[in-house]
Amino acid sequence: MRLTRSILLTFMAFSGSAFIGAQEDQPAAQAGSYTLHDLLVAALNTNLELQAKRIDPQIQDLRVEAAIGEFMPNAILAGSYSSSERQKTAQEQSSISSIFGGTNDPIQLDDNGRLQVGIGGRLPTGTTYEALTGIDEIRNSFNQFNSEFVAVSSLTMTQPLMRDFGLTANLAEVRLQRKAATASRFELQTVALRIIRDVANAYHEMVFAQENVEVKEQAVKVAQDLVRDNQRRYEEGRMAPIDVTQAQSRVAEAREEELLARNFLAQRRNQIVQLTQDSFEFDQREIVVDRTFVIEAAPAVDRESALEDMFELNPSYLGSIELTEAEDIRIAYAKNQRWPRVDLQASFGYNGLGKTMTRSYRNYWEREEPTWSAGLVVNYPLWNKTGNSRLEQAKKRKAQALLELKRTEVVLLSAFDTATRDLNNASARIELVQDSVRLAESALDAELKRLSSGLTTSFNVAQAQRDLSAVQSRALATRVDLNKAYTQLGFVLGTLARDLKVEVISE
Repeated sequence: MRLTRSILLTFMAFSGSAFIGAQEDQPAAQAGSYTLHDLLVAALNTNLELQAKRIDPQIQDLRVEAAIGEFMPNAILAGSYSSSERQKTAQEQSSISSIFGGTNDPIQLDDNGRLQVGIGGRLPTGTTYEALTGIDEIRNSFNQFNSEFVAVSSLTMTQPLMRDFGLTANLAEVRLQRKAATASRFELQTVALRIIRDVANAYHEMVFAQENVEVKEQAVKVAQDLVRDNQRRYEEGRMAPIDVTQAQSRVAEAREEELLARNFLAQRRNQIVQLTQDSFEFDQREIVVDRTFVIEAAPAVDRESALEDMFELNPSYLGSIELTEAEDIRIAYAKNQRWPRVDLQASFGYNGLGKTMTRSYRNYWEREEPTWSAGLVVNYPLWNKTGNSRLEQAKKRKAQALLELKRTEVVLLSAFDTATRDLNNASARIELVQDSVRLAESALDAELKRLSSGLTTSFNVAQAQRDLSAVQSRALATRVDLNKAYTQLGFVLGTLARDLKVEVISE
C-alpha cells in the first residue's frame, strides 16, 4: 500500500473523532480556512521531498529480491558444432588397415554436434549444483560419416566445508540488504516527521502572521483616531499644532509596521505552499489558517516516560541501531572468509552410445556401473592478508557504527533537554508577556486620559501606542515559541505523528 494512501485513510479515520475531538473546546474553523489537519494531509500526499524519499524503501526491497535471486536455479541450454581435419596417427592407420585392409587415407575428418540442457545454481548452504543431460552426434571419415550418438547425463555438486559454508556466510548479503531496507524505512519516517514538524511550525507562524496583521491594523486605527481627536482639539484651540504632527507621525509608523506584518504573512504563505503543494502558481488564492490547534499553555512532560518513548520510537535512533547490527553480519562474514577453502566435489552420471539418440539413452540401462567421481580440493593462502585485512575493516566499521550510535544518543538527549527547556521558558514568558500587555493597555488608557486633560503630550501617547503594539506582537510571538517548542519535543521523541494522530506507514 502506498504511503500517501495509508496516511490519507488514517487521517480520515481520526479526523472525525480523536483528532478533532481532542480540541472540542476550540472554536470551529472558519469557512474557507485551512486547519492543521488539512495542511498535514496535503503535505504528506504532495510534498515533493517526501515523494522522492518514498522510493528509497522500494529500491532497497528490490535489492533484497536481487540478493535472494542469487539462489534461484538457472536453466542451461548449450549447443555447439565443430568440424576438424587432421593427420591420422600411425596407430590409427595401422588399426584401420588391419580392419579393412589395403591402403588408408591419411587424413581424418571429424564433424561433431553437441546439445545440452539442464539446471544449475547455488543453495543457501553454499552448495553449487549442475544437472545436465546432452547428446553428441559424431561423424567422421572412419565411420564413413554415419552418425553415432553419445548421450551423457550427470549431476555435479561442490560443497564448501569451511570458507563459504553454511547459511551465515551465504545469506550475509540478503541479511545486509534487509537491514538496509529497514533502515531506509526509518529514514523515511524521519523525513516524514520532519515535514510534519515543519508544517506544524509553518502553521503556527501563519497563525501569528494573521493575528499580527490584525494587531497592526488596530494600531493604525488607534493612531488615526488620535489624529482626529488632536485635530479637533487643535481647532478648538486646546492643543498645539505639534501634537497633531506627532500623532500623524505615529500613523505613518503604524502603517509601516502593518506593511512589514503583511509581507511576513506573504512569506509564511509561500512556505506553506512549498511544504504542502507540488507546484507553485503566482495567482493562486490566498491561504488562510484557523487557530484551532494552537495551545496556550505548556503540557506537563514526564522525563522518564519521555526518554523511554524517545529510545523506543525515534526513527533516527532505530535506524542507527539497524546499521550497527548490520556490521555484526559483516564481521561474521569476514571471519568465515579467513578460513581456507576446502571443497568437496562429486559427480554422478550415465553415458550411452547408439546409432540413434533414443538408442544412446537406452544404452544407460545396459551399463553395470554409473560414472562417478569424488574428491577434495584445498586452497589455503599462505599469508591470507586479504582475509585478515577485511576482518579488521569489518571490526573498524563496527567500532565506527557504535560511535555513530553513541553520537546519535548524545544528539537526541541534547535536543530533548533543549526542547524541554525551550518549552518551560516559553511557558514562563507567556505569563510575563501577558502581564506586559495588561500594563501597556493600562498605560495607554492613562496617557489618553491625561492628554484629554492637557497633562501630557501626543508624543507620550504615541509612545504608549507603540509600546502596546510591540508587546501585543511579542505576546503572539511567545505563543508561537511555545507551540514550536512542543512540536520540536514531539519530533525529538518520535511521538509527533502519534500526538497529531497520524500513522506514518512505510509500505
